[in-house]
Amino acid sequence: MRTLRIAALVLASAAFGSARAQTPEQPQEEHRGLSLLLDAGQYAGFGGGLGFGNRAVGVRAVVGWAPLIINVEQGSSSELKFYSSLVVAPDLYLRLFEPRPTTDLGALAGYRYNSALGHGFAVGGYARARLSTAVDVNISVGVLVFPDGENRLRQDKNIPSTTSFEFPGPKVHFGINAGLAFFP
Repeated sequence: MRTLRIAALVLASAAFGSARAQTPEQPQEEHRGLSLLLDAGQYAGFGGGLGFGNRAVGVRAVVGWAPLIINVEQGSSSELKFYSSLVVAPDLYLRLFEPRPTTDLGALAGYRYNSALGHGFAVGGYARARLSTAVDVNISVGVLVFPDGENRLRQDKNIPSTTSFEFPGPKVHFGINAGLAFFP
């Protein structure tokens, strides 16, 4: 009985040791070059785009639809208004932390063109995690600033000058996006 236990332990340790020897720790393959993007949210719109760079630094750009939900105040009443727009959203990203070998946390800075609000910029952060060797998931969050957003919206949508906008409004608002990056 004792020899059977010893033999089982020897076989188990040999099997465990050989399995470990056959699968050594290999360095993570790093994504480089071109990626195809699919995004959804307020930070960069609902659309697709391209990215170029590696995990540490790069650029990405999304073109898509951006719904605007703005609280409009007329006199003593307040009302949520919905406006539809198109957005062009290029960003520069920079990794600040790598908490795990397949996870990145970093900063974003970018330009925005919104068909209803005009020219602006965005600053924020992102988290990226690898789903497979060909796909990453991205979460972006940030502040969007459109210096001439109120004037553009009033002009394009014929909003009276007596109307005021509550914060966050057309000039400054917040956004979050979830997306996938595909590496061909």
